Amino acid sequence: MTSKVFIGLDRDGVINTDLGDYCTHPRDFEPIPGSLEAIANLRHKGYGIVIITNQGGISKGRMSHDDVESVHMYMLDLLGKAGCPDIDGIYYSESSDKKDLFAKPNTGMFKRSQSDIPELKWRNGFYVGDKMTDLKAAMKIGARPVLVRTGYGEQTEQDLNKYTYKSIKQRSYVFDSLQDFAENL
Repeated sequence: MTSKVFIGLDRDGVINTDLGDYCTHPRDFEPIPGSLEAIANLRHKGYGIVIITNQGGISKGRMSHDDVESVHMYMLDLLGKAGCPDIDGIYYSESSDKKDLFAKPNTGMFKRSQSDIPELKWRNGFYVGDKMTDLKAAMKIGARPVLVRTGYGEQTEQDLNKYTYKSIKQRSYVFDSLQDFAENL
């Protein structure tokens, strides 16, 4: 029996427009065109969906857990309207600090999601992001790293040409957007 393949998604810059500041209220959440439909498409194809996002504004006092939760409830409502009935989970860190075991590129959120969702095996899945921390986290947990050119993705793609990131570049898939990835999977 083959296990269900899971797709992990970063939020800001992949699902919604990264405004360059923290998304602290539902009114700040602007879906990237086609992203919600892409998630619905992936779900309908039978993929598991887990959103894993750093929310460093919490540790900086710029937003609260309630703020993040209200944004996520709004996002889930929009996903429902786009035809995605559900997802498997949302995980977020309170910081972006490299010493925080749960902040990407560390794998605490990925390990927690595997613990919570027994059928989830990241080594069989993908993690889609727009930053080097996303690609590094995917590599560390054994998922296939996917870079999208939305958000900070174009800059990250340029950075992949540095010798330091040679092994990450070799393993990474690059797509224009989450919609492009979903259509090609």
